[in-house]
Amino acid sequence: MKPGWGVPVAAWAASRALVLALALIGSFVFGIPTRGVEPQVPDALALLGGWDTTWYLDIALRGYDHDLGQVGEVYTNLAFFPLLPGVMAAGVELGLNPFAVGVVASNLGFLGALLALHALARPRLGERGAALATWAVALAPPAITVSLAYTEGLALALAAAAALAAVRGRFALAGLAAAGAALARPPGILVALLVGLLALWDPSSRRYGLDRARLGRAAIAVLPSVAALAGFLVWMWAARGSPTLPFAAQGAWDRGSPVIGLFTAAPSEISAGWGHLVNGRVGASWTAVARDVAFGALYIALLVRLWRGEGGLRSPWVAYSAAALALPLSSGSVDSVARFGLMAFPLAWPAAEWLEASPRRRTWAAVAALAGIVLLVAQLRIRAP
Repeated sequence: MKPGWGVPVAAWAASRALVLALALIGSFVFGIPTRGVEPQVPDALALLGGWDTTWYLDIALRGYDHDLGQVGEVYTNLAFFPLLPGVMAAGVELGLNPFAVGVVASNLGFLGALLALHALARPRLGERGAALATWAVALAPPAITVSLAYTEGLALALAAAAALAAVRGRFALAGLAAAGAALARPPGILVALLVGLLALWDPSSRRYGLDRARLGRAAIAVLPSVAALAGFLVWMWAARGSPTLPFAAQGAWDRGSPVIGLFTAAPSEISAGWGHLVNGRVGASWTAVARDVAFGALYIALLVRLWRGEGGLRSPWVAYSAAALALPLSSGSVDSVARFGLMAFPLAWPAAEWLEASPRRRTWAAVAALAGIVLLVAQLRIRAP
């Protein structure tokens, strides 16, 4: 095993084995998730194959919906971006189970993400700090989603790989990875923001440069994402009649337009959870709000620490992390903040610095992480992650 690979591989193997074991036990004890699973999902892995996995499988097997009559009012697969379904569809063409292909792709993507994150952290935090940052991400309870046939593993891998390539001056490669992230999920376009800022950033002076060379590198890093996203939307326009369908379709999940959604969609999500609490019903809405408010508060606390350490919003890492949290929040996606926040991977650095200060902190953080993983895996039975 090459130097620098040991910690990420160990963190990946241990964390994924834990989630898999809990999912197997949970599937046996609880059965399938509330809204069921597709036939391609084995009963033993039911907790890893519910919720949005159904939509990805639907796209992979049958393509995007043609019925546009109630887009935004009823659930439709038009809300989902094509990268993961495309990988699953490739598996179908090879005669493979698309669910298995999606799970393997997501898990292997997470391994790549941890490798890239460790490589990014070593120059900043040293070996010990990089190890702590890697384990912090691997054992983050919301990271259970990378063990599902979900986009989190692939999107995080592409984001971290794009950042690593940009830091090493390989902006064409960074642009290609960022383009993949843009096709994985709507917030993936923010990876283009990060690599574009890194292309303009001068680490020695901690300032941005707008000379021709830097602007050229920024264009190389950003344009592939713009082209990839535009190509998908143009295809949607030509094949289904409107380029805005993927965004309009998200209205069925109570998600609004950026900024506006914070005022139109978030109140209903929060009030649903509050209603369960005051009426003594610890149901799905209550547990989701509790989960996402808790992790949202943690992400904001880590963002504040990163802000102070990096010198404010002018840092590419701070600007990207703030945008990665602000975009889903501003669309009203309160009940998915925990997993959406995984894209703000630079928050692992202040987390590692906080953990490094005290053995007691590391012990209690490990206990809390393990408890959180158990609870979030169990929650897959009643609520989407």
